Amino acid sequence: MAIIDNKFALQDLYIGMKIRDKNQLSNIYDTWIMLVKSTNSDVYTVGFIGKETNAESDKLFTQGNVVCPVYNDSMELEGDIYYEE
Repeated sequence: MAIIDNKFALQDLYIGMKIRDKNQLSNIYDTWIMLVKSTNSDVYTVGFIGKETNAESDKLFTQGNVVCPVYNDSMELEGDIYYEE
C-alpha cells in the first residue's frame, strides 16, 4: 500500500489508512481523527474517524498505542473568538 503525501478530504480517509504527517489532515474540520503511530516508524495509521469520540476511540488509548488525536475546529476559520461556558 502506497503512502500518499498530499492533503486529504474527509471522504478520502478510511480506517487503516497510512499517512506520513498529521498536517495532511489540516483541511478536515469538525471531525475527530485518531492516528495511531508505531514506535518503530514515522508513519501514522488512521484508527478512528467520527464527529464525537466514543468507546471505540477510547479503546485505542487503552491498548498501549501511541495515539495522536486530530481535531480542526471550523470556528477558528471564522476568526471569531468563541468561549465555551
